[in-house]
Amino acid sequence: YSQKQLNEFARKLNERPRKTLDYLTPVEKLQSIFALTG
Repeated sequence: YSQKQLNEFARKLNERPRKTLDYLTPVEKLQSIFALTG
């Protein structure tokens, strides 16, 4: 696999909602944590 393909695969995985994060994406969860501390 090329680096471009691997980056795209990683991006798709990282944008998936996670059951362990109450079906939020990792970015959404981090944003909610930062909103609470900011």
